[in-house]
Amino acid sequence: MLLNDLTQALGRLNLAKVAPGEYHKSGCHLEVEAAPAQMPEVARVMLEQGCFLESLTAVDFPEHFTLVYHFNHFRELCRTVVHARVPKEAAAPTISHIYPGANWYEREVYDLFGLTFAGHPDLRRILLPFEADFHPLRKKFAPSETPADA
Repeated sequence: MLLNDLTQALGRLNLAKVAPGEYHKSGCHLEVEAAPAQMPEVARVMLEQGCFLESLTAVDFPEHFTLVYHFNHFRELCRTVVHARVPKEAAAPTISHIYPGANWYEREVYDLFGLTFAGHPDLRRILLPFEADFHPLRKKFAPSETPADA
């Protein structure tokens, strides 16, 4: 069973949390908490188990960002959520060399939150104009960051 295999494989990584999820509440079968530096290894394990990266986003908290990765499997329903806390002004490691589709997700997180990804091959804006000097999904969206024509 994939859930057991994933739990065992992720359990070997010494992560902060690897626990069964409450699918009826959260939509996830497995909940994981990892340090940002552990994300490339987590991504490798997920890929080795045949999982794909379903989505990647962030949540802006006062003290840190939390990256939220969703992985799933085509043949066996096993949705996994991985949370990684990233301190403000710190960079998270890219996983785009493991999951090429993460390239676009990481660019979107950079564009909307201003969170950078170390080692990303082309970290530039993807939704907003290249000359934009603001990140609209940050909680502290300062008036000085408001575009002139808004």
